[in-house]
Amino acid sequence: MIGEKGITPVVATVLLLMMTVSAAAAAYYWMTTIQSDLQNKVAQNIQSTVGTTAALKIDASSCSTSQVTVYLRNPTDTQITDLKIFVYTMDGSLQGEATSLSQDYVNGDSTATVTGSISLTSGESYNIKVVGSPNVEATSTCKVP
Repeated sequence: MIGEKGITPVVATVLLLMMTVSAAAAAYYWMTTIQSDLQNKVAQNIQSTVGTTAALKIDASSCSTSQVTVYLRNPTDTQITDLKIFVYTMDGSLQGEATSLSQDYVNGDSTATVTGSISLTSGESYNIKVVGSPNVEATSTCKVP
């Protein structure tokens, strides 16, 4: 046994480098696979969430001294319920909430005309804010003739 030689330092260094490179390559492959799977799952979750998000738009609005009318559009497939119409003066103070709404919902992918009772002053302009569930709102302005 005395005459036998072990592996030389050069061969040992080459073997260590090869093991290090192969371990780094395996770790890189494993991490990129996990990242790719995670990105795909997040993208699917975002797409499913965005698909159910509600939106509300006011196409037009009109006011009189006794009522406010808003022409609403719901471009999504989610029904919007519990509509409320708030009327603000131009300086931002709340004039009141319109009562006795003609309807309190907008079906998905449709339009609706909603009228509510409220006392307004002739010749004044007002900001109209419509809110509904799930967590949507839209604003417009109108001037009472």
